[in-house]
Amino acid sequence: MLLPNINTILNMDIQDINYPGFNRSLDELNAITKLKKKSCEILDFTEIEWVRDVLRQRINENNDLEIKFKTPTEKQIADVSAIVGADIDMEGLKNNFHKNKRIIGITSGKGGVGKSTITSLLGIAFDELGKKVGILDSDIWGYSVPKILGAKFPPIPFNERIFPSKINNLSVISMEYFVKQDEAVIWRGPMLHKAIEQFLFEVLWQDIDILLIDMPPGTGDVSISLSQFLKYFENIVVTTPQTNATMVAERSGIMSKKVNASIIGVIENMSYMEVDGNKLYPFGKDGGKDLSKKLDVPILGEMPLQEDITVASEGSDLFAYKNNPNFKNVIDIANEILKFQPKKKPIDLKIN
Repeated sequence: MLLPNINTILNMDIQDINYPGFNRSLDELNAITKLKKKSCEILDFTEIEWVRDVLRQRINENNDLEIKFKTPTEKQIADVSAIVGADIDMEGLKNNFHKNKRIIGITSGKGGVGKSTITSLLGIAFDELGKKVGILDSDIWGYSVPKILGAKFPPIPFNERIFPSKINNLSVISMEYFVKQDEAVIWRGPMLHKAIEQFLFEVLWQDIDILLIDMPPGTGDVSISLSQFLKYFENIVVTTPQTNATMVAERSGIMSKKVNASIIGVIENMSYMEVDGNKLYPFGKDGGKDLSKKLDVPILGEMPLQEDITVASEGSDLFAYKNNPNFKNVIDIANEILKFQPKKKPIDLKIN
């Protein structure tokens, strides 16, 4: 039996390396133009130094090659655009955006109930269940998903489109990547409308099964824009148990019904604390159940108030919570969501 040549193995390993952001291998993108024993030539699709650094590191993990980056031709850019879906006509994309994916908004009329944390946990849980997940942080003013997940690498522009940031298997887009940390986003209706449109349609949400949208508090411009852009749209209402939270959350549910979006159900967050084996209810009891009855939808689950979630979020590593036994609770909620069949009603915005 003939063994493969060592140089053949080296070449195959390099060709299998993923191009940062593109979610495709160097071989799939035809990005290697020359590969020799001591050097290789790679097409530079981004002209971003940190992308080059990542490629150098990945290629030279087990090799010692001189790497040269080459500017791609217009044809090479067009070929790669077709591979990653960056060539799709914008109008066609808008008309077919909902196909082959579920679009789920995580909403509540009130801030501080944990929408961003729930969105991020559900993204991790769906990934564990084998789904390809995108997260759109549509809270233009209070963006926090990248910090919670540790999605530090910014999105990558390509051919007038954008690859989302990647953290493990999750794809993430957020306003955080486009403003300085010490700047406030002071935008009104038209600018917010345009930002949401770009996040939906100019971002390359490649082959995802579920797009989770972390909604801002209230029922204002962003919520209305999403309803206008999306043909099919589902919502999950998040609340904490106290009456003040459930009353405001009910309004977001009422808005969902006004725009004919399907409400999957209610998640009650910060439901209880466990101390010495006993459950304590610092924010009251059964607020989520009462809200689900008012909205005539199921209660999907209750999430405890846990220090481990706070520590993981503050440390930009919510993925660490997968090791907590209570993560099974998140998996159970994700499975309940997957059981729900969307009604597929076209959204008809009527705000009166």
